Amino acid sequence: MSKKHPHSTHMERNVLVLSFTQDMSLTDKSTSCHTWHFLQADNLETASDIVQRYNCFVAIAVIDPVKQTALLNAVERLSSRYCNLLWLAISADSSTLAGNLSYCFTDYFMDYHHLPIDWQRLDHSLGHLYGMAQMRRLAQKEQQDLKPSSLIFGRSQSMKKLQQDLIKVASTDETLLIGGETGTGKGMCAQYIHSLSQRSKGPFVTVNCGALPPTLVHSELFGHEKGAFTGAAKQYIGKIERANGGTLFLDEIGDLPLEQQINLLHFLEAQTIERVGGNKPIKVDCRVIFATHVNLEHAVRDGLFREDLYYRINIIQLEIPSLRDHKKDIPLLANDFLENFSPTNQCLSFSQQALNKMIDYHWPGNIRELKNRIQRAIIMNDTGEINEADLGIKQTPQPSSSGNHEMPEQELVKHRSDIDSDSLVSAIKDNNYNISAAAKELNISRTTFYRLLKKCNIQL
Repeated sequence: MSKKHPHSTHMERNVLVLSFTQDMSLTDKSTSCHTWHFLQADNLETASDIVQRYNCFVAIAVIDPVKQTALLNAVERLSSRYCNLLWLAISADSSTLAGNLSYCFTDYFMDYHHLPIDWQRLDHSLGHLYGMAQMRRLAQKEQQDLKPSSLIFGRSQSMKKLQQDLIKVASTDETLLIGGETGTGKGMCAQYIHSLSQRSKGPFVTVNCGALPPTLVHSELFGHEKGAFTGAAKQYIGKIERANGGTLFLDEIGDLPLEQQINLLHFLEAQTIERVGGNKPIKVDCRVIFATHVNLEHAVRDGLFREDLYYRINIIQLEIPSLRDHKKDIPLLANDFLENFSPTNQCLSFSQQALNKMIDYHWPGNIRELKNRIQRAIIMNDTGEINEADLGIKQTPQPSSSGNHEMPEQELVKHRSDIDSDSLVSAIKDNNYNISAAAKELNISRTTFYRLLKKCNIQL
């Protein structure tokens, strides 16, 4: 085998050579074929490691009549694990192929050579296989780009109904409020609506209201002029203005500070903004989609959300089902994530036990948690079949009794006794006024955090 590093020149392409016989290797012969760098393996594990480490798309199987069955078994297993790996066979005896290998030749191999090697012909064949592998990868990528998300097109009735509703609201330009638990895919639904709308060629701009410090919210949304405040060294175009001609997605709108809610309401009514430090109204034409995981009606009642803004954004409302409410779609979702996140050429699958575990699990983090579990499983797996241990699901948590609804008063009282004013203020400051992060630090929901702020008479 050539001693050069597999990436020694940008022109070389790596080729796996699987040979169970030392007498029939390509050692020291690769110098006759400068375009390719041959990486020798004499067992299944080494071959698999080479494919993953060196991103091989083409492989050669050196056929030995004595160990032919074992080698074909290895080729079959590698082919099932790495779908895009294309194979070429080399044999010392053409009669061996005709007698024992011809029945499965087209199942495994795209071409066949025999010893002694015609290096010019081999170079041509490898180039042909490499080109086919690249075309196959490109076609698969295009299919994935065009394929609708399994989140939208699930088999359950609730998700089919959601799909129909998303298609309907995509045809209008009215504001939309999307509700649902954290991790259910509200952002993905917003993107899907945008892709079907008449604004699909325009920008899709996302703002997570819960992640913006109160002192920067106005500037981030509306922009600012140069010199508007200390540190404003140049003009900044805000997120609303960037969405002109497209769609603005305001995620976690329930976390928007009250003082900024009136500015947002003005924009929705007038379709104009003014940058901080500016005095010229700027017309902005965009559709606005809102999302929240909290009950805005309760937030209005508790004085945490403006009533006039709530009724302005609640023209059309959709609720995204939690994953536990459409468990029938879990295998479809899981396989979709597995296909999208698996390394190039690697074909992984789930064991039945792993699928059963995922169906039995409660998924408090919904689609986002499922996605993260599968990404973890891909990293931890080393057999090609993902099992329960790879997923890392230890137990099935019990569903929350409150869900998206108001926390029972006795539970709030318990939190009030455990968390005093100093704790709330400290959490707010420690997290740079990020309410989501502060609530997480205290192990309470954002809704509970706001209600505790109100009960403690703390003003942000």
